[in-house]
Amino acid sequence: MKLPAPHVTFLRNAAMEEFILGCDAMHAIMKVVNQVAPFDVNILLTGESGTGKELLAKIIHLLSPRAENSFVPVNCGVLSGLIFEDKLFGHEKGAFTGAVAAKKGCFELAHRGTLFLDEVSELPYENQVDFLRVLGDYTFQRIGATESITVDVRLISATNRNLKEMIRNGDFREDLFYRIQVVPIEIPPLRERREVIPKMVDHFLNRMAAKYKRAKPDVSPEVMDILLRYDWPGNVRELSNLVERVFIVNEKACIDTGCLPSDFLWHFRDPPEDIDLHQVRKDAETRAILQALYRTVGDREKAAQMLKISPRTLRYKLKAYSIRVDRNGRPQEGPPPS
Repeated sequence: MKLPAPHVTFLRNAAMEEFILGCDAMHAIMKVVNQVAPFDVNILLTGESGTGKELLAKIIHLLSPRAENSFVPVNCGVLSGLIFEDKLFGHEKGAFTGAVAAKKGCFELAHRGTLFLDEVSELPYENQVDFLRVLGDYTFQRIGATESITVDVRLISATNRNLKEMIRNGDFREDLFYRIQVVPIEIPPLRERREVIPKMVDHFLNRMAAKYKRAKPDVSPEVMDILLRYDWPGNVRELSNLVERVFIVNEKACIDTGCLPSDFLWHFRDPPEDIDLHQVRKDAETRAILQALYRTVGDREKAAQMLKISPRTLRYKLKAYSIRVDRNGRPQEGPPPS
């Protein structure tokens, strides 16, 4: 689908705002992006999940001469075998059961535009050679076809895995790696660029206010301090989701610590000074043994079966943990364990 120039400009500005620079590392990335976007070189984006690889791929597309044409994303993590071939190359009518009409694959849909391969590391090894062959001259055949199709496509790939390690383990073809990684760009995790978090939070709140047609709340210094101290394993996506969750369930004029969900604040609970792993195991096993004895009315053999241990091991643990039972094998005192 060819986009009008004004719409391309709007999308590009919106994507740039969403990506949010604000630190030296991101400025350096954008410098490379501006250098390579005008040229049809294959780009490999690397970084943890949630860092914004697809968004950066869209920015590259929108800064390129192909911006008015299609940007076609493909999740390689769900492709294998015939599904892989059909998704990328398409099929002719009657090519297989259920092929009631001809269908274009992603390569054709991305003609004169950009094909974005997300999670490229998940391409099945047996399909990688087929994919590599197409990248040679961008010529292929639909499933069930006899004529070849040639397309004009710009390729951008992304992964959150170490492809060089996968090559060493025999899980990824080295020749394919060098084909897709002409220009590598690594996006740092959010924890390595914490200084952008206040700007991101402000951006996400502006977006939520417009989306849900509500006033934009302030953020207390205490909350911002917590957000800056958190490691964000889910990166920008996790931050965006948290901001939206807090915005929806709270209507205060200012987001304070009471607005943050308990499962998020849990990360900031002080751990106990000492953790005795032996005692933790003893307490857990004692509760399980007592529960089994209550359920089997003191039948140690059945209790051992329930616990998936031998009767001999059960006798040993009863003695080691000083679990008192009567002559019928039932716990002598105390209520049934919860």
